Amino acid sequence: MKFLCMSLAFASEFAPGETFAFFKTSNAKYVKYPTVSERYLSSAHYAQTNQNEHSKHGSRFDKVKSFESRLGNIEKLAPSTLANFYEPHLKSFSVKPGDVEKLSITSTCYALQTLLSSSDSSLYEEIAIMDTSFQPDTDNPFNKISVRAIVLEILNSEWRDDDLFQVPLLLYTVLEVDKERKLFGANTMDEMLSSRVRQLVESVLKARPRRRTGSNQPLSEYIQFLCCRTFATLYGSSTPPSDPGINDDFRVSSEYESSVGGISPEILPPGTASQLSLALSRCAEVSMNELCRQLAYRSAGDVTSFDIMKLAYSLLSYVTASASLSGTAGRELIRGRGPDPGTRVPTANRQLIKAALAAFFEEQNVDGLWDKGQPIYKSFRRSGRNVGNAFVFATDTLGCLLQMLPHEDFRPHMDALQKTLCWIELHMMVEMIPDYCDPDSGQCYGKPLRGWASPHLAPDSGPQAWSTAQVLTCVSNMRTTVRALIHTDVLTEFKGISLSSYGAKLAAWDRLLDTDLAASENCGKFRTLKEVLEARMIEPFNSNMPSIMPAYSCILFGPPGTAKTTICEALAERMGWDFVVIDTAAFLADGLSNVAGRINYVFERLQALEKTIILFDEIEEFCLDRETPGLGMESRMLTTAMLTAINDLRRAKRSIFFLATNRLRAFDSAITRPGRFDMQLFVGTPNLEARCIQFRQKLSAISLSIESKAKSEHTYKSFLDSVWTKDAMFMNYLEGMQFASGCVNILASGLELTNESMAALLESQAVVMTVKGSVRDEYIASMSLSRL
Repeated sequence: MKFLCMSLAFASEFAPGETFAFFKTSNAKYVKYPTVSERYLSSAHYAQTNQNEHSKHGSRFDKVKSFESRLGNIEKLAPSTLANFYEPHLKSFSVKPGDVEKLSITSTCYALQTLLSSSDSSLYEEIAIMDTSFQPDTDNPFNKISVRAIVLEILNSEWRDDDLFQVPLLLYTVLEVDKERKLFGANTMDEMLSSRVRQLVESVLKARPRRRTGSNQPLSEYIQFLCCRTFATLYGSSTPPSDPGINDDFRVSSEYESSVGGISPEILPPGTASQLSLALSRCAEVSMNELCRQLAYRSAGDVTSFDIMKLAYSLLSYVTASASLSGTAGRELIRGRGPDPGTRVPTANRQLIKAALAAFFEEQNVDGLWDKGQPIYKSFRRSGRNVGNAFVFATDTLGCLLQMLPHEDFRPHMDALQKTLCWIELHMMVEMIPDYCDPDSGQCYGKPLRGWASPHLAPDSGPQAWSTAQVLTCVSNMRTTVRALIHTDVLTEFKGISLSSYGAKLAAWDRLLDTDLAASENCGKFRTLKEVLEARMIEPFNSNMPSIMPAYSCILFGPPGTAKTTICEALAERMGWDFVVIDTAAFLADGLSNVAGRINYVFERLQALEKTIILFDEIEEFCLDRETPGLGMESRMLTTAMLTAINDLRRAKRSIFFLATNRLRAFDSAITRPGRFDMQLFVGTPNLEARCIQFRQKLSAISLSIESKAKSEHTYKSFLDSVWTKDAMFMNYLEGMQFASGCVNILASGLELTNESMAALLESQAVVMTVKGSVRDEYIASMSLSRL
């Protein structure tokens, strides 16, 4: 089966309906060869192979940007759309407000997931308070939706622990909402809440797949995914299990229970951490087998056995479980013998995943949705809920795929995503919900309820909360994916550096030598450049509630050789953001006669970047002072165009940008005036502490006693301090390193480091110093121009 699956993954790279053949070559390897000349391209913009590179970039960007704008238009309506389904007296979202005076767990859970889905954290701020530590009775003067109140309400509502659709949905949702465990911490849960959480965990653990049942699992693939996703959420912050068990029916009663999902061990059932490891490994195994099975049915043309929803949700379970167990080495079946080779879960097969995703989109219907496939429940008891006609809404399926898979996996399927968006745009409906009836005229008035209904429901069912929430979540996830693809394209076009995939790294920032800012009134309490950048950029963007307004833009000015580019790149690494440099060449790419148009082209793309440090390096020629005598009309117009573009980039608030220059006074006054850039910082030479670091680095290379090194450092620092404003402060980085090397060479030769020997070195260094004469005068005058 697995060999067949790999062959199918290989073959599925071809378009639907395309025939292909395998030929055996002389070295006994099989190669594919298409027999149809015209290949299917999933996005129309990729077909422009006969155009030049610039035109291709432009057309591709415009089309994808238009797609993203359509998604944005729907997402802007999301807060008001979702809020209309909320019923304050029930502290929950109703399927349809006013229909039934009963809390709907399903609608409420999907609505809460929608509140979390947008990449714009401020989108739902007007209608909801997401902080789960918020006390709704005392802190809610604007009557916003309190997520904390909703979570407590649904946990204490009526739900059955054998309803394996609602149980994992409920547990996953509340864990995602309360990521910081402000509700589920050891000191914040009462006995009642602890009991309910324990009951949910016990129920979902019982639902793990069983190897012995093979392809006849008792739960649908959809519910298996809901359980698998919940296992992964619990496992994400768990300590590795100490005794995972030997077979499917094994239960652990260990002396300790690690903290699972950030929940206090006392609340959880015994052996939870151990059972999670086993549950996830079973999910990975069972889902991969089912995924291969569905691809085989599809390849064989067995339409009776093939089920699109089984394929989609087995893919989701496989990806989720494999990702959760990545980096683990298997399970120890016999204590002390290490992991058993048969228990290691292999890394997810990327070729298989791409083949399954391609198959999923190839099965898309003309209207943009998919066949309903397997029901949510496989069987129903008389005592159970009558949901025999309940099927998965395809927007939920697509939304989960967009959330769980890498953004790049969807690049070949942009046309398919747009087809789904077309369905969403065409099927938004508005229904008037009765709100008030005039007793005299008998005329009833209502409020509009906007939303969507699953196509599996009756045509006159009207918009419903759960289906509306699923559509809005899908739109948010789709928009996040499209924006990520645009970001990658723009970063690639301008040869940027992708640092975000590595996360925040401190090394480059720590190595960066600091420089002093002038001790003026404007500089307030800040003394160094790094302190200012940490306070105005690093800390605010790493905090949900910054104490200081974040800065999105900054002018870095100072003499050449003061590492302005290095500062920006180190800041990007420190924040875990991407980095791109835009220089003069970017604006001259279409020739001197098209600079204005190129400014629009460049900045339109830069506005699409997210969490990126953008450095404009030495672009003074496009920002010249318009009051300069003799300046031509064209240069004046370029400055005006650049001012407008910079202002638009600042308003977007999606990235941080710097303008680096050696000639601040050449800029138009509109560039340097307060309000255009958040900060204006002088980048000088390394400060005294940085000079000592340079000396210490050089000193570490020679053999000297600790006492002698300490004495030499003290002498070095004292000397520099005594001559700081005369010559020492004006040495740039390389000159400072040369001076430090010369001092260390004196020590290496066995001589003592004295003020006289250092003065002689500094005097010879000053002759070739970069910052001297008029440059030094400009340096001193510029020091007072910093603005925070």
